[in-house]
Amino acid sequence: MKPANESVAAVIGLGTMGPGLAQILAQGGYRVVGYDRNAAAVEACRRMIPAICRTLEEHGVIDPEETRGILGRISYAPSIADQVADADIVIEAVSEDRDVKRSVFEAIDTAAPEACMLWSNTSTLNVFELMPAQRHPAAVIAHWFAPPHIVPLVEVVKGEATRPDIVARTLDILHSLGKRPIVIERYVPGFIINRILRIIGREAFFLLDNGYISAEDLDLAVKASIAPRMMVLGLIQRYDFTGLDLSARNLLDESFFDPPVDNRPKALHRHIEKGHLGVKSGKGFFDYGDRDPSEICRERDRLLLKVIDNLRFCLEKKRLV
Repeated sequence: MKPANESVAAVIGLGTMGPGLAQILAQGGYRVVGYDRNAAAVEACRRMIPAICRTLEEHGVIDPEETRGILGRISYAPSIADQVADADIVIEAVSEDRDVKRSVFEAIDTAAPEACMLWSNTSTLNVFELMPAQRHPAAVIAHWFAPPHIVPLVEVVKGEATRPDIVARTLDILHSLGKRPIVIERYVPGFIINRILRIIGREAFFLLDNGYISAEDLDLAVKASIAPRMMVLGLIQRYDFTGLDLSARNLLDESFFDPPVDNRPKALHRHIEKGHLGVKSGKGFFDYGDRDPSEICRERDRLLLKVIDNLRFCLEKKRLV
């Protein structure tokens, strides 16, 4: 495997995830080439990456000289063909649309070197059904979480034909970037975290729709209880501390009812109908006023960096076994 400073990483799709992916790869020494068919997304990315670097500088993660090096290692291509021609890794981060992804994979297959690795950042789709079969042995899903330059987890999903050495190389690269990858042995829709979040969201919207609690207090309840406890015990080890026998009895409690399946919760759709889509529109469950979304994200990043700094020890080897 080539060292990072001799390798080219192509990031296709510069919307929500692309800027952070480009930044963290460039910080790791890779020469990064970005592409997006939307010229506005490219320009936004050109502004976003320096903003990310400023936040990391303020937090002491990098210094101004490192920022100059990062920015100097990032360039932009006019087409996928130009972008991937010399790529060692191609990262697909386009919208969650099957037809769009299929066309991108076809363009990659036409122009990328046969030996390059292909990572898809899809959050739910079985992209192995959408890419040419000859690319399967060197392909994985590498699902990062926003913001990718801060959140440690990357879900690595193997395809049926993915070579073991590709998985090993992917893990080595992600570890070198300071990430904490996990391996999912075979595809399941939504992978791990989005499946868990879907269940949590269903319960949260049930509680909001039925007036049991406000959005503000629900968030406070989570942040003041299960969020810090999960950093120490995760999801499964918590059962050991509760007691497996008690956990089994709790599941059989007939007085505890689960919410009905409702994929159009009122608490969510009443905001959408008003055009309140969250940070990007200035209002969602909470009102962000007239603040620029990039500044809101910078504040989120500053707080996340503080959290990660103080909880990094929880991401190391298990301490309670």
